[in-house]
Amino acid sequence: MTGDITEIRYWLDLGIKAVIGIAVSVVGMDYRAVKNSLQELEQSKYHVTMQVQVMQSELDAIKNRLQRIEDKLDRALDR
Repeated sequence: MTGDITEIRYWLDLGIKAVIGIAVSVVGMDYRAVKNSLQELEQSKYHVTMQVQVMQSELDAIKNRLQRIEDKLDRALDR
């Protein structure tokens, strides 16, 4: 009888440890997935920010060219 109780406790303890191990691994996997997703979002944000800066620079260059063209046209019309 005592041997049966000890064996039941052993299997119950083993089952609890297995459930805890599974729960920890699932939470760990979820944590890694969230961490990787955040890292990917940060990289995407950086790339988008860089693209916006490049586009802003290109727009400023186009604006300056158009202003020079407008100035040349004004001078040509004034003659």
